[in-house]
Amino acid sequence: MKDEIQTEPWDDNGTKLSETPPPRSGWLGRMVKIFLCLLVLSAGIAGASYINKTSPKPRKRPPQKTAPLVRTQVVHPSTEQITVYAMGTVIPARRIVLKARVSGEIISIHPEFTEGGFLKKGDKVLQIDPEDYRLAIAQKKSQVADAEYALKLELGRQDVAKREWELLNSERPNKETDAELALRKPHLDKAEADVVAAEAELSQAQLTLSRTTVRAPFNAVIRDKNVDLGSQVSAQEQLAELVGTDEYWIQASVSLERLKWIAVPVKDGAYGSRVRVLYGNGSQSAYELAGRVVRLLSDLETNGRMARLLVAVKDPLGLKKKKNHQPPMLIGDFVHVEIQGVQLKNVYRIPRIALRDNSKIWIVQDDGVLRIRQANILWRAPSTVLLKEGLSSKERLIISDIQSPVDGMRVRIDQTISHVPPGEDLKKQERT
Repeated sequence: MKDEIQTEPWDDNGTKLSETPPPRSGWLGRMVKIFLCLLVLSAGIAGASYINKTSPKPRKRPPQKTAPLVRTQVVHPSTEQITVYAMGTVIPARRIVLKARVSGEIISIHPEFTEGGFLKKGDKVLQIDPEDYRLAIAQKKSQVADAEYALKLELGRQDVAKREWELLNSERPNKETDAELALRKPHLDKAEADVVAAEAELSQAQLTLSRTTVRAPFNAVIRDKNVDLGSQVSAQEQLAELVGTDEYWIQASVSLERLKWIAVPVKDGAYGSRVRVLYGNGSQSAYELAGRVVRLLSDLETNGRMARLLVAVKDPLGLKKKKNHQPPMLIGDFVHVEIQGVQLKNVYRIPRIALRDNSKIWIVQDDGVLRIRQANILWRAPSTVLLKEGLSSKERLIISDIQSPVDGMRVRIDQTISHVPPGEDLKKQERT
């Protein structure tokens, strides 16, 4: 029995030991995996290298220079009318305050004696009660008659005194003063002076009577009235304010550098440059009248330091026209004026956008080369410019922009757009 009994091996720590050791194949598997990864990576690198070497490669070409496309305008010389655009205010050309020259009660008035009423020259505006002044004339006539009667009596006394003096002093020398007193010359001078004074007082009374009738001194519109029928007025009392309707003035402001283009008269009654006056319809001027420059005021505007012109407009209310389909121009209205200045011959009108750096222009030659020139500017308007030098007839002016322009560079002309020389369309834009 003791031989059949087998004891199992144990270590010193009491752990049972296996009879056979475990297999040692784990490190071999790891080596195989590493080898396979290296093999796949090498195959990828080799494939990429092969594709890179065998794929077609693009050809290198130098960059091509493209000339910029520009829009042009063919220029032609022409005769241009300088037009100065300005704003102005309508003011009266003739304005008076009508006053009474005598006192009394107003017994009649003109049917148009109201604000906005129209009066013609010589119309009887109102009548002051004339009775007191008629009675004064009757008294003055009586005084004239008395003075003439006294003069006639004195003339008779002159004949009697002359005969008496000749009888008493025919052979004796006499003094001059004695002769004058004896012949009653001072009495005659007094009688003649009394007649003249009485006649003068009669004329004054008649003049005062005529002043009871107040008449319009010119064609006018009543701007304001201060009296009415039955009012008691005194001398120098204001009756109404009248504004002449034959002519209005427009006070326009113009910059000093533009005065040289405008004809301003220096004599009274003369007329200067023609003016086109646009007014009405709010911000848009739908109606027009003709005017003339008549005066240059002697001082400048306080705020803008602008020169002030007076423009005369005849018949601003249209009263002399048989058929007038436009509204009148009113006092205080704010209007546009277009003053026709001098004419410039052989000049070039170009768009304002074609002016570069405020004094240069771009020209395209026949060979497509850009040229930058200095321009001689005569006149600047809001949308156009007039040049005298720097251009020739039928040259092409560039009116579009170019990035980084250089004198002598190549450009291409846009042939799809046709550009005509600036005309009335640009001139109309300048009014704004």
